[in-house]
Amino acid sequence: MRPLPKPPWMRRYRRIVPSIITSIRNHPEAVAPTLESIPQIDESLVATEPFSPFSSLIRDMQETEFKRWGFVIFRSVYTEESQTQWGSYIEFFEAAVESELKFMELRTLLEPHLEWTIMEDCETLNNASKEQVRDKFSQWVSERSIEYCVYVDQKCLDTVDQSAAWVEAGAEGHKRAVVCVMLNGKCEPRGRGRNGFPSIEGCTKEYTGWIYTGVQGIPELYNSLFHEELEEQDSPRPPGVMLGRDLMPID
Repeated sequence: MRPLPKPPWMRRYRRIVPSIITSIRNHPEAVAPTLESIPQIDESLVATEPFSPFSSLIRDMQETEFKRWGFVIFRSVYTEESQTQWGSYIEFFEAAVESELKFMELRTLLEPHLEWTIMEDCETLNNASKEQVRDKFSQWVSERSIEYCVYVDQKCLDTVDQSAAWVEAGAEGHKRAVVCVMLNGKCEPRGRGRNGFPSIEGCTKEYTGWIYTGVQGIPELYNSLFHEELEEQDSPRPPGVMLGRDLMPID
């Protein structure tokens, strides 16, 4: 399953075209842009082009030795039924990211640096909770400067079937998002909050340490996490979904 293509009338850059995009457009057709062949992002460019796409990610790769990007994805359900769902889910996930990069005119620049690390282990991850995955992620990441990972449970897998059914029915009404959990690997969310928010998996704090998001927003979320914590993102508290209108089920 793949995401629906964006309508031809939808354009990302209408009035002001960022210098990075102009540079990519000016590359010869057979020559792919590189981090070295586009404008170097510095404080001056950020100040004059504050809405330049993916500037935090691109700048980080230009200035450091880290030239790869992409989240670690944890699979936490291994039933027989989930096997087919998982294949469809990952196919949609990767296609949605590809589609978004293409729409932003950054696919040729960023896709060669994209790397998904998929963690699958029925013995240690079957029915693993968010807390258990957080612990495993913290052990795996060790000295890497990565704070966030993607967590996929049965509720997330079900959204790919729901999205497929919506498309087959004519894709009418609001879009049915394919959803994942973005998990803060360094947050200990359990406990009571002062304002008494509804309990979500034992947490009544406003910030639960994780959010639901539509997978189409993964590239931009990756970029924004360079300068904003997950807690600061414009995202509803679970069971609400960032970039989605439906609420996720509550256990």
